[in-house]
Amino acid sequence: MSLPVVSITNKLRYIELSKTMTIREVYEIYKQEEPKVTINSFSAFKSMLIRWKKKLASADPETLYKGTYPGFIAHDATVQINANGEIKQAWIKQAADSFDSEAFLDALKGTVDKYKYGSKNQNDGKDLLEIPLFDMHWGVAYFDHYEKILDDILEIIYSRKWDKIVIPFGQDFFHNDSVINGVTTKGTLIEKVDMYKAVNDGRKFIYAIIDAAIEQSGSVKVMYSPGNHDRSISWMFMQVLLERYGSEVVDDSLEYRKCFVYGKNAVMITHGDSKRASSIKNMAQLFPVSFPMEYATTTTREIHSGHLHTEQEMDSCGIMVRRLSTASKLDSWSDKEDLIGSHRRFMLFHWTQDQLKAIYYISGKEVVK
Repeated sequence: MSLPVVSITNKLRYIELSKTMTIREVYEIYKQEEPKVTINSFSAFKSMLIRWKKKLASADPETLYKGTYPGFIAHDATVQINANGEIKQAWIKQAADSFDSEAFLDALKGTVDKYKYGSKNQNDGKDLLEIPLFDMHWGVAYFDHYEKILDDILEIIYSRKWDKIVIPFGQDFFHNDSVINGVTTKGTLIEKVDMYKAVNDGRKFIYAIIDAAIEQSGSVKVMYSPGNHDRSISWMFMQVLLERYGSEVVDDSLEYRKCFVYGKNAVMITHGDSKRASSIKNMAQLFPVSFPMEYATTTTREIHSGHLHTEQEMDSCGIMVRRLSTASKLDSWSDKEDLIGSHRRFMLFHWTQDQLKAIYYISGKEVVK
């Protein structure tokens, strides 16, 4: 939308008035007649009047008015006329000296409408909270390590009423896949941990989260996602959760890739330990193949995986692939892989119906203020 301008007729009249009146008196008339023009200060008007005198006083009146019609003012353009005084073409030219610093400062000093923010009710039971606690490796770390982390997670859950809370579960929740030997699901020998204590501490931890989620949200879904360390024990642990909370809450199916949809958002969950998943670009290709309908009917698409114990992110053709870190203690594998400096933290995701609203980083560490 074009800004209001002073007509040629008025400019010439103000020049004429200035011959018999003071500039201040002309300025008062100008303010009454040109209320929509943004240049309002006396100093800016005085500068404009001087420029008008230089440009218009000696101009040919016929040329000035020849090209004036609604939406076009000849003196604001360069015009070309024929022998009959008719305008053949016109174009706008902006010279370096056309910038009026005083007028610009006057516009900056002008008043603007104050923005009024309408506070929204934060306890209205909307939005989804995703709690993907990947690679906890209970046994490498026990409850004393995770207690502050649990408190931080519960603080977020109790911060408001949620529409839904999704808890991907599994993902190497336990370190060993045997209560007797230190082995992974494939039989790889690793350090032996106290699995009796790991199971009891892990149960206390996850019960607290699920109980709080049920209390604070309209619905809860615990989705089993197999890892490569504890596929057997974690699935049996899922049967305990299934018995406690029921099939409406607990999904214990064994698919390696799962997906949940919330509004316009779709999130694929997978551990990411396969050879193909070692490449983030390859992992992104799995989404539309595995979940074509979910992919086609949403606008925000993400893949959340773990396994590598360190954060990685890539936007691959509109699919945000996130490798999530862990807040577990450093185990021998992480030490061998030189992950000693990686961030030790979890990430919780706050989703609206339209998009990802926030990511909460949970490390269990006290914030230094």
